[in-house]
Amino acid sequence: MLPHTASDEALRSAVLDRSEREEAGIIEYAEWQLSKGAERPARVRHLEKLKSERVFGRQYDLWDVHATAGRWWVVTSPTNIYPQRQFPSADYMLSFHIGLTARVAQRERRSGEGSARDRFAGALRRWEQAARGIDEADEAEDFQSVGMKCRECLLTFARDAQGGLEISPGAERPKRGDFVGWSALIAEWAATGEHSKEIRGHLKALAVSTWQLVNWLTHARNAVHSDAELAVAATSHLLELFSGAIRRRESKQPERCPNCSSYQLDNVYAPEIERDPPYVLVCRACGWEHPAESAETEDGPPRA
Repeated sequence: MLPHTASDEALRSAVLDRSEREEAGIIEYAEWQLSKGAERPARVRHLEKLKSERVFGRQYDLWDVHATAGRWWVVTSPTNIYPQRQFPSADYMLSFHIGLTARVAQRERRSGEGSARDRFAGALRRWEQAARGIDEADEAEDFQSVGMKCRECLLTFARDAQGGLEISPGAERPKRGDFVGWSALIAEWAATGEHSKEIRGHLKALAVSTWQLVNWLTHARNAVHSDAELAVAATSHLLELFSGAIRRRESKQPERCPNCSSYQLDNVYAPEIERDPPYVLVCRACGWEHPAESAETEDGPPRA
């Protein structure tokens, strides 16, 4: 005789290696999404993390969520929810989500959106103008104009990145239009220490080569469409790497768990703590946690 259906509590207790912090974030997100427009609030009855997969450096967690409104998949990075009746296969669901995420990320790169949007709004606006200029360019002078916009973008970025820059007393400040000089100072400040020696060298070399490329394009009488595409892509790459280095320098969060030295640190939403914003930094490897800065979210309540 088959046993009776297990209760939600029994199912939860049988799940190994659970993280209550992770579960709380997924529950918060799922109930928020499923309650939109519903006559009564939806409630999550049971959930399990089925798998984690890393694709192109980004980790995706796939959750099986049982709710009063049916069964759903919740996938992270970015977090989204899908009905299991439309996506019965977990692997198919994950492949669909990764493909959708890749398309959205490509569109955001094209529009200059991202975590550095507010900090470097002026530079990103000029990059957007350069990217749009490619679509409207037909002649060499049009491609030269794209180079000029990329050049303005780099100069604006260097200016805006000087806000938290610490320059040694007595050190000579570069001239306002000396992008290479300013980028070298920014690289030294953002990637400090002996362990970041190679990163500093890469940032400096990237700044020099990108600056030379966009300046060449502004004077290239035989420039073609692919030249402008390369300049825009190089400028975008520089913005991404430099802004990432700046964020890491300004962040007070550790890169490794101080308890077990693991790199598996995540910001997790914890509404029960008396802190604004209510986030904790959690180590996936050993469970260590510490109050953390707010993670960036889209519209809606914060989520992991």
